[in-house]
Amino acid sequence: MTPSPALQNDIRRVIILGHSGFIGSHLERFFSDQLPDLEVVGRSFPTLDLTQEEDTFSLAPLFDLQTAVIVCSAIKRQLGDTLDAFSQNLKMVANLCRLLEQHPVKRLIYFSSAAVYGEDIHNTNITEATPVHPTSYYGGAKYSSEFLLRKQFSTQENSSLVLVRPATIYGPGDSGSAYSPSGFGRVALQQETITLWGDGTELREFLFIEDVVQLIYRLTFNEFDGVLNLVSGKSYSFMDILDSISNILDRELQINTRSRTKNKVDNCFDNTALRTLFPNFEFTNLETGIQKTLNYQKTQLQEQVTTGEKG
Repeated sequence: MTPSPALQNDIRRVIILGHSGFIGSHLERFFSDQLPDLEVVGRSFPTLDLTQEEDTFSLAPLFDLQTAVIVCSAIKRQLGDTLDAFSQNLKMVANLCRLLEQHPVKRLIYFSSAAVYGEDIHNTNITEATPVHPTSYYGGAKYSSEFLLRKQFSTQENSSLVLVRPATIYGPGDSGSAYSPSGFGRVALQQETITLWGDGTELREFLFIEDVVQLIYRLTFNEFDGVLNLVSGKSYSFMDILDSISNILDRELQINTRSRTKNKVDNCFDNTALRTLFPNFEFTNLETGIQKTLNYQKTQLQEQVTTGEKG
């Protein structure tokens, strides 16, 4: 019998901060299913408000050197890319650092973002060594949070820190960005009009949630520390997404093309670092990921209709 990866790494507890959100809920379910003997703890707003120091320190009894912490909590950019959101995101991580100073943990994985490289900057070969150049409050807050965590962990010899910078994540349960595979699928299923900026040929990375969960699971029980771009190394255009949705639904989509308000830029990644860590990892292709997402969204819509009829 293969020993549990948690036991091999002396981890007895995994805490997921932001466990009720899109990514966190998938992580909590996966860890609980894979390691039933592991203590999996989820905490989220409003039960836990990380912008409040007193709330943050309520986690102290759970923080020790047999605990791994995964930080998904953040003020999402969809709620507004503002100075206030920047301040709140930094406050959350600053409070965590104060807690970690007194109660270190074995391992912490922080969900940063590929936005630290700059959403509006053309680059078709982004690596972990690419200079950061955030162009949004969200990206700036993520990189500033990375700095705070690095500073804190630099003084903790028995702890390790992983800063993951994922590309756009999509999949079942994603109710975030409308300009993504999940958002386009949601609009298409409701047979509404999709707004497309420009010709839709700009390239972006889109990572399926199941791949993210698998990678975070592996990273939790791995010796790696430092920065890692969570990317497949394959970029798609927005038209590729729309074509996939159209093919799966077997009908033409209603698309309203509007003039760009920003310059056209492509973002592509070199995922050599991730491939070196996990050489046998197989990413979900776009068509399969969209199919699974649409299946979930169809079920959700049917449940809403049924609930409406009962009401």
